[in-house]
Amino acid sequence: MQPSNHKAPSLWQTLFGDPVRAFGVVSFFLLISLAIAPAKNYFSEWRHYQNQYLKLIRNRSEAVTLQRHFEGGIHQIWLPELGVVDRCTTCHVGMKEASLVDVSVQPFRRHPVIPHTVDQFGCTVCHRGQGPATTDAEAHRSTLAWEQPILPARYVESSCGQCHRNTLTGTPQLNLGRTLLTRYGCVHCHTIKLPEGGTIAPTDDPPSLEHIADKTTREWIYAWLKDPQAYAVSATMPNFKFSDADARDVSAFLIANSTPMPGDTAPLPASQKAPDPAAGPSLYGESYCASCHAVQNAAGNVVGGDVGPELTRVGNKVKPEWLQVWIRNPRIYDAGTAMPHYRFNDQQISVITGFLMNKTDSDLLANVHLDPATPEQIAHGKTLVAEYGCASCHEINGIKKPENFAPELTRIGSKPVTQLVFLPGMQHTLPDYIVGKIKQPRAFGAGLKMPQFTFTSAQIDALTTALLSLTDRAQTLPSTLAVPGTPSSTYQPAGRSGQLINDLACFSCHRINGRGGDMAPDLTWEGSAVQRPWLEEFLKHPNTLRPALIRRMPKFNLSDDDAKELTDYIMMVYQTPAFERDSMPLNGYPPTLVEQGKQLFYSKYGCQGCHIVDTKMDKGYIGPTLTHVGARLNPAWIYNWLKNPQALRPGTPEPNRNMSDEDARALTAFLMTQKGSSQTEAKK
Repeated sequence: MQPSNHKAPSLWQTLFGDPVRAFGVVSFFLLISLAIAPAKNYFSEWRHYQNQYLKLIRNRSEAVTLQRHFEGGIHQIWLPELGVVDRCTTCHVGMKEASLVDVSVQPFRRHPVIPHTVDQFGCTVCHRGQGPATTDAEAHRSTLAWEQPILPARYVESSCGQCHRNTLTGTPQLNLGRTLLTRYGCVHCHTIKLPEGGTIAPTDDPPSLEHIADKTTREWIYAWLKDPQAYAVSATMPNFKFSDADARDVSAFLIANSTPMPGDTAPLPASQKAPDPAAGPSLYGESYCASCHAVQNAAGNVVGGDVGPELTRVGNKVKPEWLQVWIRNPRIYDAGTAMPHYRFNDQQISVITGFLMNKTDSDLLANVHLDPATPEQIAHGKTLVAEYGCASCHEINGIKKPENFAPELTRIGSKPVTQLVFLPGMQHTLPDYIVGKIKQPRAFGAGLKMPQFTFTSAQIDALTTALLSLTDRAQTLPSTLAVPGTPSSTYQPAGRSGQLINDLACFSCHRINGRGGDMAPDLTWEGSAVQRPWLEEFLKHPNTLRPALIRRMPKFNLSDDDAKELTDYIMMVYQTPAFERDSMPLNGYPPTLVEQGKQLFYSKYGCQGCHIVDTKMDKGYIGPTLTHVGARLNPAWIYNWLKNPQALRPGTPEPNRNMSDEDARALTAFLMTQKGSSQTEAKK
């Protein structure tokens, strides 16, 4: 038998051996490929969610309405001005339906009520994630092609901060985070640029260290450097984790580098009679020092204000010869201090000095024993001060404020995760990185200088929220969409009155023309609000306007000339253009109108719920007492206040009752009769 030369036909020849077979095979595969797209679309994840939604609403009472609102297929929101393409509502089809308030399962839950609509900003501007995606994984999670997963719900307020630079009522966590960034001095080291220009400025006031040896001892500086919170639990200075040797050398340098300040210390009188032990607490309380300064009580709670430093152990810190000069006039040592000049007499200075010097903790410095510093230790201390950026916060002789000391945080909220170093076991997300960096800053690498703060978990979340708001979008947002922050006021009152206002540190508590604190009432229109005799007397002898408040106006021991000077200035300069101050009479209102006003006060408007006129019957402790209001406020101010209180003082809790002119006139007449005489018959 002869061997066969015939070979089995190849697969290629079988399928494409002639034009007819080739055409048939190509047509078959083309048909299959064309079928894949509709099949994939039919079984897609988004269609599954839409079908589930239709099943969900089928048996609801409002099913017909919901069915009419439903639109199938892929939804898309395109906002070219923002660079946004969102298909989120393809799956979240019920987010606009108010009747689905009882539905808790996603993606069918209705969206909480917000001031914006989806059509305005889409979804990813607030929630992040990948807008064009139509699958759960690609839309919500990090992928090889997308680094911004959905933002955890607890940080969602950060998105508001991309557009809004001002404080918002509905974003308490964002507001707190922004406050912490400035109050704890983060922006001393980390620059954060504002889109409208400039940078975020710190609101803390780290003391100058140029004359520190006049004020305190090397031993106290050492203990403070080792653990600031051991001295004051409310201290905002972080812990730099200095070794014993490093704390020794830094304290040596600061003392050796200090220069004396002429007049900021004075020898204590040798033969001065010891003050009455009970006089100190009394004078401290009468001066309302606790409005600004806190102390730690026996239960360990910090009680008092946070404008000035905590005084729990101040006797361990300051030298008595420095303290008495500080109490006499704090501006000798620090011209820009927030503490007012009280104008105490010698006896009062002695009483307060003795009282404060007794606030000590025997354990604080018990184990601090320092030998005289060597030149090498002082030189090493100077090196450490430079390396740790101490001059970023403090003024130090011979040390310049460092530039670009720490990484800029202007766009930290858009930082790619590929540029971050994560700790073992840490989730590879930007929020987790920021939280970890705040909690344990030096765990991310040897030689890092960032100190250890004592933030609570809530404060860390707030800081993370504020930092996540610092995004590329925040910097490039169109001006038509951005809500810029209110620029810081640089208002400065003029003349001798202006000097008095600064000397009394009025801006520490009061706001005037956009500058100042919020502890006490805004004084921008005070000249239109009050009567001159009352104001002059009040400046000399402040009385209680709000009995329920702990923080009150202290007595500054003003002379008659100083009180008159300030009164004249306030009455002349701080007037509103909205109305004429003297357009209504102080007296002479018809009895019938006064009686009508009294009835409105106690019946229609129920003002006694917040205010007191009759001290025996009224229980209103929320607003100021009105027993002397007729001798305190101008009638034109009262009338316009009743008409629209927010127009005169934005943010006041006084409600706008849309009061008629007639009611406002009657109430003004009634209130102007309250001049401090007995009110026992006021409600009869």
